[in-house]
Amino acid sequence: MKTLLPTLIASAIFATTAVTAAPMQQQSAQQGPAMQQQAQIEMTDALLEKFLAAMSDVQQVSQKYSQQFQNAENAEEAQAIQQKAQEEMIAAVNAAGLSPDEYNAVIQQVQQDPQLQKRLQEMTQ
Repeated sequence: MKTLLPTLIASAIFATTAVTAAPMQQQSAQQGPAMQQQAQIEMTDALLEKFLAAMSDVQQVSQKYSQQFQNAENAEEAQAIQQKAQEEMIAAVNAAGLSPDEYNAVIQQVQQDPQLQKRLQEMTQ
């Protein structure tokens, strides 16, 4: 699991970014500086456990729709698949007890903080 964590995080980041970018951009435009402040949330063990659960579920949704998305015959079909995947990913994040903003804030901090990466890695062992 040690070497798997960076891969899982990268997959979760890609899946979340690819599928939730539009709603997050709309929210960012509306929230402005509030979104940047939220990126500095406290990384408690409880929050990180929720994040790990959400990340796992988001990755499963991403894998579920990846092949369908690649096999889409046209842009409309691809967009419909992406929308369905996005809805399921957001539901998975919410079911884990996080908002999409909290989930994305954790991802941002993990990308920038090697100590936090190590801490998450230890939590998965």
